[in-house]
Amino acid sequence: MPKLTVQQRLVDALIATGRGTIVPSRSGKYVTLKRPDGSFFYVGKAGGLRFGKTVTDSMPAPDDFKRRLLAETER
Repeated sequence: MPKLTVQQRLVDALIATGRGTIVPSRSGKYVTLKRPDGSFFYVGKAGGLRFGKTVTDSMPAPDDFKRRLLAETER
């Protein structure tokens, strides 16, 4: 089985925990997931995770959040 990228692991974790659903995006740089509150998660190719209404207005997610998210779903 091929090893998943950090990007794919984060996307899978966000979907599995109900924190987001993939939506179509024009961005070639990020996978976009819509959050239940109407804002978005943006997951970069190298595993960068951002959140906000738009990519330009988004903020990076804390490393602790990413670490806990991956730990939750890898059990």
